[in-house]
Amino acid sequence: EATPESLARLPTMAAVMQPMSSKDNDDDLYEGFDNPVASAMQYMNFESAQGMSAPMQAASILRAQEKRLGTARMGTAAQRQGTARIGTAMRGGYQGGEEARPMTSIRAAGYTSQGKPGSAGMNAFASAGAGAAPPLEKKDNSSPEDEARDLEKKVNKLLEDSAIARSENKLQLALDQAKEAARKERQLGKLREQKQLMDQMNIDLTYAVYFNLATQLEANEYWPEALNSYSLIVKNKQYTNAGRLRINIGNIYFKQQKFPAAIKMYRMALDQIPNSGEHLRFKIMRNIGNAFVRMGNYKDAIMSYEASMEGKPDFQSGFNLIVCYFALGDKEKMKRSFAKLLDVKDTNFGEENEDDEVIEDEDEDEAVMEEDELKKAHKEYRSKAKQLVLQAAKLIAPKIEKDFVAGFDYIIEMLQKSQNYMDVASDMQISKAIYFLKQKNPEAAKETLKGFERQDNNEIDATTMSRAYTNLCFIYYLEGNIKEADKYGTKAIQSDRYNAKALVNKGNCEMSKAYTYEEKERYDEAREHFTMAKELYMEGIGVEADCIEAIFNLGLCCKSMAHLEHMLQNDLDYQKNIRAALQAFDKLYSIMPDSPECNYNIAIINDEMQKTKKASIAYQRLIALVKTDAGVLARYGSLLARENDEGTAYEQHHESYKFFPVDMEVISWLGAYFVKSEMYEKAMEYFQKAAQIQPKEVKWRLMVASCYRRIGSYQQALRTYEDIEKSHPDNLECLNYLVRLCKELGMREKKEEYQAKLAKAESEQAKLATLRTMQDMGGMHGQQEFNGGGGRRDEGYVGYGEFHARAPEPDSLTQQGQIDAAAEVARAVAERKAAGGAKKVINKAKEEEDDWGDEELGEDLLPM
Repeated sequence: EATPESLARLPTMAAVMQPMSSKDNDDDLYEGFDNPVASAMQYMNFESAQGMSAPMQAASILRAQEKRLGTARMGTAAQRQGTARIGTAMRGGYQGGEEARPMTSIRAAGYTSQGKPGSAGMNAFASAGAGAAPPLEKKDNSSPEDEARDLEKKVNKLLEDSAIARSENKLQLALDQAKEAARKERQLGKLREQKQLMDQMNIDLTYAVYFNLATQLEANEYWPEALNSYSLIVKNKQYTNAGRLRINIGNIYFKQQKFPAAIKMYRMALDQIPNSGEHLRFKIMRNIGNAFVRMGNYKDAIMSYEASMEGKPDFQSGFNLIVCYFALGDKEKMKRSFAKLLDVKDTNFGEENEDDEVIEDEDEDEAVMEEDELKKAHKEYRSKAKQLVLQAAKLIAPKIEKDFVAGFDYIIEMLQKSQNYMDVASDMQISKAIYFLKQKNPEAAKETLKGFERQDNNEIDATTMSRAYTNLCFIYYLEGNIKEADKYGTKAIQSDRYNAKALVNKGNCEMSKAYTYEEKERYDEAREHFTMAKELYMEGIGVEADCIEAIFNLGLCCKSMAHLEHMLQNDLDYQKNIRAALQAFDKLYSIMPDSPECNYNIAIINDEMQKTKKASIAYQRLIALVKTDAGVLARYGSLLARENDEGTAYEQHHESYKFFPVDMEVISWLGAYFVKSEMYEKAMEYFQKAAQIQPKEVKWRLMVASCYRRIGSYQQALRTYEDIEKSHPDNLECLNYLVRLCKELGMREKKEEYQAKLAKAESEQAKLATLRTMQDMGGMHGQQEFNGGGGRRDEGYVGYGEFHARAPEPDSLTQQGQIDAAAEVARAVAERKAAGGAKKVINKAKEEEDDWGDEELGEDLLPM
């Protein structure tokens, strides 16, 4: 029992026991009530305390131990928390010489306005300038725990960066960061092992690091490395759910087309998935079915898909099941599976439509719903589901009945009974019409599409009606019935102004009208319809920016308008429209750089605008796409010839000749090229080929005979001229050279005979020449005679298929026609000679020189 005397000595004991450092008392809630001391000091001081009873010693020791071990009694702590006051229970024995008030005292605390001696009291702020507070101690981060913690943060940061890079499709960067994270994680493990910190090992972090590494290897298609990484994780028994990664291993085998190994991994993963994870189990079953389909084992695939549809039906499994039954040709099961597919209720269409109606008039709510990611995902899922249903319907409709019409009717009826798929039923009616077209039955297709007109407009949405009218417009356009096509094109636009294809078809109708008026030389009406077509195409591009049909047709329309304006000599409008056409094709090239039609038009327009460098680049791209197109090769060769690159021009013309050896312009150019190069034997080969293609055209045989003369084979030349004379006895060219050859060979009798025939022919030609008008004669000015009567085409001729500075021929990658003015030129030259009224006297010196002379050869190498 404690006596008053022992209580009086208790502060003396407290003064002997010094308090511990403030570091140990920072978080102590009870420091105002007990005096913290070390255990050994407690026992020593209590044993040496005189006059203290045993119960008091035991109580003091118990309180000290409870405080040290953190087992302070709740009642005492609560009581002390409610009564503690700063300064009421002193940590030390004396403060400024005054005896500290004991904790067991019932005496009042004795607060005064002056405070205790030596303290600032209520005037504490006045004495604040006595000195600055000591600086805070810096935390020492050199301990092994801190080093491990910093390294772990770096690993987590690399792991997050790798995942972010993967989401941004930066696959290589994601892989590099995953490898760095794995390297630092190994460093972290070694550090903890060396510093005896194995109890701090983070198994989840190790799993995340190596799983991420395997995922990034798989994304970069490093299959062996990814399989090795997944296998290391699966074999580690510390990871409880690592068996699920066998699904990933199976996916890799599936991508490698190792389907038996994939099925094995899927089944091993299936065995480790608990029954509670049925959603994942059915996905694995679907993967197994997909592998069996790839192996051609449709019966086992059907078992997997049937199990998936019975447990948790989904659209993809239902569609795959229909495909398997289609492959086996089981009509009844196709019908049954399609009915199951329609019964899948995951889309919840009705609720979504009601929600849309509720928020229709509230602008603010509409903005919120547009940004709702959940609703967007639901719409995407709904669209995918409808697409799968439509594909399945198109697949089985022609096969489930004896007649494809009955099959389509059966499917359409099933879709109409299901309220969720009314729009799909309308799509199937359009598909039925398209199937009629495939069967070459356009009348039935038109009747099917016209059936939409007879239905109630409330049952069919405007978009579907517009699609039906668009197809009708297209069919009539292909049939050449522009009037009906224009009618349904207008209806399609009226039903849905935002149907880009309808706008394109309507524009095509306007283009056809413009061409008709242009042929009739009603140029104002043609210009008007060209302008309407252009506006429709531009509107279509506004609705659908990447509508390639609208962009391509816009380019053709502007090109046709440019040629019309050039024909009418409106140079400003011509330049404006030709640049607009080039701009349209350049935009199309940015979308479809591998389109031959686009590159062809770019090359043609640049060539027409005399942008030779750009045209050459476009031709090179085009030839890379269509290496065997003879017309393109010939056009590019003609451009190179104009640029005086004869060697490369010859290569292109020769390639064109190999792919299309009956092109007369290419043959003529090659023959002229070899004549200029004085390789007459080679030139003869091409002229003989031309003579075989056009046996009634005398100029080719005259060229062959001229080549014989140039190589000195006069006898062969004479025989060739004689053969020509037999079939063309009035040809002045032939008779003239027969006279000269007979004179050179000393054949006097034949010379006189041919001179008489020549005089007679010239007389007849003179009579015909008087009947010619001066306009016909004026057109031949500027023609250069070559070796006694050859000539050139007019100065506008630039080579293959075109005349420069005039509208080119209709758009086509094949030549639409050939310009053959050589015969007319030869005939006109002969008439001019006959009109001279005198026989041309040939000097003997000129005869020895022969008449190829130094004159420049014409592109078509007219006969001499």
